[in-house]
Amino acid sequence: MSALALELPFAQRASFGKRTVLGSHRLAEHELFTDAALIDLLDRFPREHLYAFSTGTDPTRVDQNQAARHDGVSGSDLLRAVRKGRLWLNVTRVDRADRNYRRLIDDLYLSLSTQIPGFLPRSSQGTLLISSPGAHVYYHADGPASTLWHIRGRKRLWIYPELDPRYMQRELLEDIFAGVRHEYLPYQADYDEEAQVHELQPGQWICWPQNAPHRLCNHDSLNVSLSTEHFTAASRRRFQLYIANRFFRTRLGVRNLSLREDGVIALGKTWVQRAAHRLGLNPLQFRRHVPTLRVAADAPGGVVALDAKV
Repeated sequence: MSALALELPFAQRASFGKRTVLGSHRLAEHELFTDAALIDLLDRFPREHLYAFSTGTDPTRVDQNQAARHDGVSGSDLLRAVRKGRLWLNVTRVDRADRNYRRLIDDLYLSLSTQIPGFLPRSSQGTLLISSPGAHVYYHADGPASTLWHIRGRKRLWIYPELDPRYMQRELLEDIFAGVRHEYLPYQADYDEEAQVHELQPGQWICWPQNAPHRLCNHDSLNVSLSTEHFTAASRRRFQLYIANRFFRTRLGVRNLSLREDGVIALGKTWVQRAAHRLGLNPLQFRRHVPTLRVAADAPGGVVALDAKV
């Protein structure tokens, strides 16, 4: 525990989950985040749960975010492609594949719980992010409540007002919760006028309000971060409400239902949606990433066309 040196300034503790908070840690000193450890993890990690994306340079061009296949590419070549290319590796649910990450995430949240009054997450999970100099994560919103633990490199993070229809229509968040669309959202450059901007350094962690849209851009070095998601009674109620409202909108044509997350009406909508799901009356077609590229460590940008010979 002491090796993590996890800290959130006292003045920010009451704001956790309500406003953006910024704390410190010493994860950069942890053996899990050396090059050798990352290569070993990539070599043995289940590849069906590892996603590689090639990114562009224009934050308004989410179409430049293209999935890349990586089967048959060694861990060392994956890391080499990230160093020289413009890639973003999502090592999803790393806590399920490696018990060392599971223990680390448990320690992080135990430490948070000792510092934040009333914070008792029911569960947590994590994704390791390894990304290139200059790589982008496009404007998007996550479903679960999230925390970013930044470990190596420098990046800029923009955070936008949460649950504000000017920056994200409620129907899009319903679809994100339901898994029928990716988390990416329409973005306009003038959104930045209302954004909080943070220059993240190694040894910092940041948590923003659940579902607040955000985007990132790396500076001039390889970046490593751990992104964790935590689940509480309150976050579960929000998930259930938006799923229920989507059911009423898409299946029954009822729009603009209340966004109140507690009370008898919210509970009733949830019961109806659950019953419809069990009866097969609310089928969902989950959105999947379709690769158009292939990782190639020696190629410019670290990728080639999917049908190219490498």
